[in-house]
Amino acid sequence: MAGFVKEVTGRIDAIEKISRRLLFPWDCPKKELPLGEAVGRRCAEEMTNGAPYPPFSRSLRDGYAVRHEDASGASSGTPLFLTKRGDVLMGRAPDFKISAGEAAAIPTGGILPEGADAVVMLEETDVAGGWIELRRGVQAGENVVRRGEDIELGAKLLPRGALIDFRSIGPLAAAGVSSIVTAAPKISLLSTGDEVVPIETSEPAPGCVRDVNAWNLKALLLRFGFEADYRGIACDDGAEFERRFRDELSGCDVLILSGGSSVGMRDHAFRLLSSLPEPGLLLRGLNVAPGKPTLIAADMASKKLVVSLPGHPLSCMAVAFTLLLPLLLRLIGAEEKECGTRVRLPLSSDLAARTGAEKFFACRLLADGRAEPAAAKSGYISALGGACGFIRMPEERETIRAGEEAEIWLWQ
Repeated sequence: MAGFVKEVTGRIDAIEKISRRLLFPWDCPKKELPLGEAVGRRCAEEMTNGAPYPPFSRSLRDGYAVRHEDASGASSGTPLFLTKRGDVLMGRAPDFKISAGEAAAIPTGGILPEGADAVVMLEETDVAGGWIELRRGVQAGENVVRRGEDIELGAKLLPRGALIDFRSIGPLAAAGVSSIVTAAPKISLLSTGDEVVPIETSEPAPGCVRDVNAWNLKALLLRFGFEADYRGIACDDGAEFERRFRDELSGCDVLILSGGSSVGMRDHAFRLLSSLPEPGLLLRGLNVAPGKPTLIAADMASKKLVVSLPGHPLSCMAVAFTLLLPLLLRLIGAEEKECGTRVRLPLSSDLAARTGAEKFFACRLLADGRAEPAAAKSGYISALGGACGFIRMPEERETIRAGEEAEIWLWQ
């Protein structure tokens, strides 16, 4: 029976071996979107800056544009006096230059006049007739952003596969990028099992549960830049399950199965994944807890990837975050290889487990900076509520004591 997994593969080995065997990245579908609609997606190509930013040297403060050597040594006790040359207007290039002994009024964001290389803040000055009194000296470049200082011509705006979000969209807008080509692999989610019913079911029959995994997966994938299409639930009947499997696989690039907690359903998945053309079944069991009953297969000729995730919700999400997402990043050719952030934090309480497998535990962050393991079993669906990520325990460890630092994988 396929339901009993005796040989398992380490997660890192699985990611690397599958990526090499399938010759990632694949030439997956792409979609050009207006910049605003591309938020939350991943760019399909490296983006470089076509013009220096800012396009002109500009002031960071309201004040007076000067040559720094003319302001050197100025203080409240020994002020210096410069001749006012003129006023810089917003949105207009100055029609004058700054010469020795001169200063020009300039607003925040105004173009620095030729000859000036610094700005004295308004609060450090006074006006007396046609003279500008300086009560503080400045260094060259102080309170100024030079042309191209922020983003140089030809600088990388985004690496291939990067997530387009609030951190990266500003430089794109500044560079005049109005549309962007995004990676758009077609991903389908198919839940499995007679015990799984649609979420609209008002009163599930005894022994049945509403579909949780598909919605968890859809939200997780979307959070990290991959759009997935929910395709419903496939029953345990072997012939019907095979029909649904082959129909769904024909219409997507990546098919993600979840569920199948019964041995019979795992047999169906194992049989069908094994029947795929070369290379067929690539992974039969993952050395991760929770998440051991994971299957991965592919059809190289048709460029199809199939990932069968565990049925328990916490197991499903642990494998999706630590294995599925890294595979998808490699599939689209992203420079980024892992999602989220890795940090080391002390634990608030002891954490014990068995050696032999790489282990992941949902956790929360406490106000004092410690990570608190969530009390959860693999079948829990509430463990992710309020959690910040996973505590990772290596294969050889069986205990992490309270106060000891642990590796935390944050979802951010």
